[in-house]
Amino acid sequence: MKKKTPDWELTKEEKTRSVEKLKPFLSEQFDTDAGNLRTEMVIDFIARHIGPCFYNRGVMDSMAAMNERVEDLYLLLKDEEEDHHDQRSGREPR
Repeated sequence: MKKKTPDWELTKEEKTRSVEKLKPFLSEQFDTDAGNLRTEMVIDFIARHIGPCFYNRGVMDSMAAMNERVEDLYLLLKDEEEDHHDQRSGREPR
């Protein structure tokens, strides 16, 4: 399976919303007028260099959740199979 490199570019709407949220924070924290360009540069940096960390964490978390579900299904199937075997051999199912 060919690996697809995620596109870390935000859509225009996503970037606009992000600037609206981040700009006041930057201005308050650094006691300066961050401006749209500076704020967009920070967002681009975060998306490019830090975004992949969050993405990878999300992928790993979803894989762990899926593995738990598969294990649950396996155990259910195994129990049903054993119950079926017990019924055929005349033993009481669990």
